[in-house]
Amino acid sequence: MPISMSPRENYLACLNHKPHEYTPGMTDTAMVGAFVPFERGEGGAGIDAFGVRWVAPESAAGGALPTPNEFLLTDVTQWKSVVQFTDPSVFDWENLAAAELANVNRDMMAVEVGSLNFIYERLATLMGFEGALLAMALEPEATYELLEALLNWKIEVFKYYVKYYKPDIYTYFDDVATERMLFMSPPTYQSLIKPLHTRMADVCKEYGVIPIQHTCGRADIIVQDMIDEGNAGWSAVQATNDIEDIIIKHGHEFVLCGGYNSNGAPSLESATEDEVRAEVRRCMDTYGKYRKGYVFFGMVMYAVGSVADPFMSPLNLAIVDEFMKCRAEQTA
Repeated sequence: MPISMSPRENYLACLNHKPHEYTPGMTDTAMVGAFVPFERGEGGAGIDAFGVRWVAPESAAGGALPTPNEFLLTDVTQWKSVVQFTDPSVFDWENLAAAELANVNRDMMAVEVGSLNFIYERLATLMGFEGALLAMALEPEATYELLEALLNWKIEVFKYYVKYYKPDIYTYFDDVATERMLFMSPPTYQSLIKPLHTRMADVCKEYGVIPIQHTCGRADIIVQDMIDEGNAGWSAVQATNDIEDIIIKHGHEFVLCGGYNSNGAPSLESATEDEVRAEVRRCMDTYGKYRKGYVFFGMVMYAVGSVADPFMSPLNLAIVDEFMKCRAEQTA
């Protein structure tokens, strides 16, 4: 059939729950702005805007993480005297945005800014996962106050994104789940996190930006909460969730971005080209067939430094190539 929509138009139509001509994918959006030094220090390791020291150990395949057992905040009731908030205006937003957007064709691609370490993740960087969860359980009022203060800061940062990047989409990274279940009970999520996610989504819409919640792990138990919050979709949805069932039930109002088996063999450096191509086709055949509520995303995960450019590795190029072949078949 003839194609009338550009990848950008098609992608945004899907996120706005409108008719679109083919399955959108990671090739249709430019993810920028996520790795500002505010969040992980210069170069991904170092002191961030909150005073958290990040390291990149071999045990984490070179990925950045807060220094183990080094917590800035041990008593959440004392957060006002411990947690620091750097003024976002000190960062050179104009030059960063110009550099990241220099090669982005906005007529063909949507622009998506990402906010790493959103409110729950940031709480965990300050207190450690155990400390954060204990704070939520034992001191919910003080914890909510801190989460709200973190959100206020995130909103100020968001305004700089809007001014300099003029994004179509805002994805906030808040991993509230493990591979098996939420870190916290659904009622705890609903009382401490959901109201603040809702406020962030409302602010996005006020500025004409589409809000997306990024959450790894099994979080299908809070799909309705994510919808209630006002998110257009959920990104990096992993295969541990019942993706097909969610698309069938909610594909008219909610978009799932992901589907690729990121915890299995197709995501490892040891994967073969046949394995990654087969996984792409499984995603497109299983989820893309509904022509609603689904955006393909998948990649092989490399240890930091193991290849010069992971996105240009033969396996990740094969993923993109197979995705484009599947998409061409949809419109043939």
